[in-house]
Formats: sequence, C-alpha cells, structure tokens
Amino acid sequence: MNLRALATSLGVQMKGPEDYAIRGVRDIETLGPEADLEDGCVYFIESRAVLKRHPKAAAHGAILTTAALAESFPRALIALDKGARPIFIALLKEFDCAPTFVPGISPQACVHESAKIAADATILPGAVVMEGATVGARAVLYPGSVLEPFAAIGEGTVLYPCAVVGHHCVVGRDCILHGGVVIGADGFGFFDEPGRRSKIPQIGNVVVADHVEIGASSTVDRATIESTTIGEHTKLDDQVHVGHNCRVGRYVYIVGNTAVGGSVVIGDGAMLSGMVIIKDHVNVAAGTIVMGMSAVAQDTAARTAYFGTPALPARQMHKMHAALERLPELLARVRALEEKLAAAEPAPALDAPLH
Repeated sequence: MNLRALATSLGVQMKGPEDYAIRGVRDIETLGPEADLEDGCVYFIESRAVLKRHPKAAAHGAILTTAALAESFPRALIALDKGARPIFIALLKEFDCAPTFVPGISPQACVHESAKIAADATILPGAVVMEGATVGARAVLYPGSVLEPFAAIGEGTVLYPCAVVGHHCVVGRDCILHGGVVIGADGFGFFDEPGRRSKIPQIGNVVVADHVEIGASSTVDRATIESTTIGEHTKLDDQVHVGHNCRVGRYVYIVGNTAVGGSVVIGDGAMLSGMVIIKDHVNVAAGTIVMGMSAVAQDTAARTAYFGTPALPARQMHKMHAALERLPELLARVRALEEKLAAAEPAPALDAPLH
C-alpha cells in the first residue's frame, strides 16, 4: 500500500510522495525523544505536546495528524472534518490482522440437532452448541466456547475461547465475549438456619443488549427470578464481576477488577474505574464517575465524581485529604497546647475546701 491508496481508503487528504510505501502502523509513544521514526510506517500525532516530545518526527515515516499540524511534516495523512481520533480508529482497522474464517459448522464442533444456527455463522472445532440454542447470522464461536441449552446470541456476536453463555441467557447482536467470560452463572444466594445452609435457586437469566463487549475472565450472574441486564454499548474490562439481579445501563464503562454486588442499578453513562467495589442494592446514578480503588456503599448523585472508602463526592474527599496531610502538624500543636496548659495550671492546695 502507498500513501495515496491509504489516504483514499481513509477518506483524508495527503501530503508528500503519492508512491511512498506504507507497510504498517507504529506507536510514537514507545520512542524516546531523540529516536528516529521508522520509514514505511504511520505514526499518530494529534497535538503539539506530542510533537514537542518527539522533535525528530518530521524526518522519517508518515504522520496521521490534524490540519493545524500538517505543515510540520513532509509526509502526512490529514484529518479534517471527522477529527483525528475517528480516522486513527479507521487506520488501525486497515492493519488489523485478526483472523477471519469461512462460515460453517466444523465437524469437530458439538452441535445439538435442535440448535438453530444461521447459515453464515461460524462454529469452530471444539465449540459446543447445546439443545435449543440459537446462533445468529455472522456469529462466531471459537474453540471451547459453549452455548448452554436454549441460550441465544445475536448476529455478528463473537464468543472467544472458553466463553460460556448459560442456559436461557440472551446476548444481543455485534457483541464480543472474550476468553473465559461466563454469562449466567448462578447468583450468590443462600439461606442459613441453625445447622443448615440452603442454596436459593437462581431461576432467572441474563440479558445482554447489542454492541456490548465483555473482557476476559469476567462474569455476569443470572438473576434469582427475573433478569440481570446489561445495556447497549456498555463495555466491561477484564476480570469484572456483575452480581445477580443487577441492572447496568447503556454506554457504561466498567474497568478491570471491579466487583458489582447483587441488585445494583447503574445508570446510563456511568464509569467505574479499576478495582472499584459497589455494595449490593446501591443505586449508581446516571453519569456517575467512581475513581479507582473506591468502595461505594450508598447511592450516588447523577453526574458526580466519587472516590475513597467509603466513597464520597470528590470535592468533599479532596478537602478531607488536604486536612489529613496537616494532621501530624495539628496533633503536635494540640499536644504542645495541652502541655502548656498543664504547666500553667496551679496545683490544688491540700486544705482547700471541697465544693
């Protein structure tokens, strides 16, 4: 591919020799300030701050950049109306080497005769599709993935190795379930009596809406009676747990190693950073931001940032943290005042009358 062909494919303007050969994309942030860029590769520079950190960027390679910075480079792909980030995403897709497969059912897959599988779905060796399960058009099941009885996945959805969709659970269209994801394990429900512990049957399911991506080794538990739900365009990172009966809204981000307790409601557009804990039955309002390593034990306010353990509004926590920084000094001052008062106070006379 040359610079002209790539510019045409991306729908952007170009600057430099049309026949300049392009063989790949590289990350400029991995280079030191004095390192040369690699010829034949495209680098992404969208701000003067990045350019300042890499003063030799104009010498080699080609640069995907904005119109405001294009004059700095002899070879450039210039993002105009769409902005630089969408073009950068399109650029990465141009060089994406993810595998593609010929649709069909592998003879080495285990597929129940009652399963409903679209003609252009792909069932790879070692995948399991059980009784009554449904696989939509263009869906892909990698080796070791499992659709339990009467589970369903929509068109274009991909199950990577060892992903499991539990019985009667539903996953929408164009979803991605990475390796080791489990949708529809039993919720954590038990009832204790003296000398006896009873498991509460979890007879509900999980419903995942369209365009959801769930990271590796994440789990979403089925509801006790109704449905645990994940809204459309929501993204879960690796090693996230969503407990039973939760209702997670649309366009939510949940970052890795976060655990959401049972019966939690998370509003649209909320963002939970890494290693966050949400207590059961808490309502996380729409647009809430919970900063990393926080524990939310009470309902939050909409479009408000929280952090800490227990998490409080960020403005309040900043004031508390600022006060904590002065705590040693304040303790020393209090101790000095106490000693001064003790030294100034006269000792009571032995024959003083009692009052």
